[in-house]
Amino acid sequence: MLSIFRQYTFDDSFQQVFISSKFLKEYQIALTFATDYDQNNIPSNGIFRPTWDTTKITPESIINFKKQHPNVNIKVYISIGNRGTKFPFSPQSTNKSWILNATQSLTNIIKNKEDSNLQVDGIDVLYEQIDASPVDFVECIGQLIKNLKENGVIKEASISPSFGLNKEYYFLLYKTYFYLIDWVDYQFQNEVFPIFAPNKLVEIYDELVKEFYPRKKLFAGYSAENEDWATLSPIVFFLGGMDILKKRRGPGISIHYHNYYQQNSNNE
Repeated sequence: MLSIFRQYTFDDSFQQVFISSKFLKEYQIALTFATDYDQNNIPSNGIFRPTWDTTKITPESIINFKKQHPNVNIKVYISIGNRGTKFPFSPQSTNKSWILNATQSLTNIIKNKEDSNLQVDGIDVLYEQIDASPVDFVECIGQLIKNLKENGVIKEASISPSFGLNKEYYFLLYKTYFYLIDWVDYQFQNEVFPIFAPNKLVEIYDELVKEFYPRKKLFAGYSAENEDWATLSPIVFFLGGMDILKKRRGPGISIHYHNYYQQNSNNE
């Protein structure tokens, strides 16, 4: 069983994770987060900046990690947005200006000068709060992905929906731009009702496949942060996730952990 594993990380904690080519064909490092809010938490209308620890996430740390695991395909994603209600998706002007700003600023981050190039492969869209209409969200994010791909800035793109925003926002985005979206990383820790049994997790996954996204693109996403355990515990996700990978032939799983979100908020 060769699968994809994605770790959302603010720092270089990915270097501490055991990786074996016997189980993994690909390891994705998703950097959290690029945000279009300035240092004073004021919306910047699509002008993104990195909020991960740039002293630990360096070209050297990425290169060394890849050298340590030559038999696993290592990819780097930039995750735009934020967890929780802070820093929502909220264009401050026309969609056209947000798209232009976002395209230029993310291009600058990804295609930076040679000594700070993180070899980014793609972007991930993870907004848990959206203060805009579904139509505006779809146009802005869809055109951003389209621009970055057509300009050769990224090769891949993923979206990370959760229960409250899935049908109205993310699925509409996927239906409109499915040909540009390579992965869908569904965030199970945001379910309305707690998931107490592995078979319930699998049941929800199967429903997502039936109603929304193709199985070949659908990750099972999870947060191991302590505050999310009440909704989904590590053991339930592990058992359910193994079932999804083995029996349902899901392509991969993702995990948020290490309490770096608290560090992130302290740096903003």
